[in-house]
Parts: sequence; structure tokens; C-alpha cells
Amino acid sequence: MKRSPVSPLNKALFERLKSQMTAPVYDYVPAGKKAPYVVLTDTSAENWNTKTVCGADVMATIKVYSEYQGDKEVAELADKAIAAIQTEPLALTGEWQIVLSSVDSHSVQRLDTCREATVTFKFTIIDTKE
Repeated sequence: MKRSPVSPLNKALFERLKSQMTAPVYDYVPAGKKAPYVVLTDTSAENWNTKTVCGADVMATIKVYSEYQGDKEVAELADKAIAAIQTEPLALTGEWQIVLSSVDSHSVQRLDTCREATVTFKFTIIDTKE
């Protein structure tokens, strides 16, 4: 991999979620913010190449937080986030193109003061510049 699709992907994820979610979306959570909110967390890219195409498999994780003590709010917000990302292909900058997108995993944890949904997406991205 001569360059990374992580930054263009994170930018596209943030913009899509921000435009379609009713809860605030952050790439970091400012001190004192109350849930519900969505935050971009971990992103990792693994290089792959063929003789004619260069690309990466990218795992991108978002977390959804809710102070509602049941699972209803956090589950609904996670479903909205999944729909926002999966319904229409994301457009990336820098001559990157997503060719495959899926939900790799989804879980909800009951923490002491809140609920946390974790959604990990898997993207197969090609480098159209290479």
C-alpha cells in the first residue's frame, strides 16, 4: 500500500452520519457531552494487491451511546447508523473507490450508566490512482 484510504473513508463516514443521524456525531467526544451520540472510533486498513489492482480491506468502527437504561434507544440509533452507511455507497476523495461494504459485527453492551452499541463495518476499497 503506497497510500492509505483511512482518512478519506473516515471523512465520508463522518459526513454521512452527521447528515443523517438525529443524535450528534463526533470523531472525539468533547468533555461533558451527554448521550445519546455517535462516535467514530477505530479504523484499520490491510493492504491487498493483484497484478492489476491495488486496494485495502478497511475495518471501521462506530459506537453509539445512550443513557436510556433499556436497549431501545441505542438499538434504534445503531440501526439508523447502519442504514445511513449501507443504503447508498459512500463517495471517497483522492481516487479511492469502495467496491464492497458490509456490517462485520454489531453488539450492545449494558454498562453501569449507559448503553453502548458497537458496529464494525468492512469496506473493500480500490485505489484507482495506482
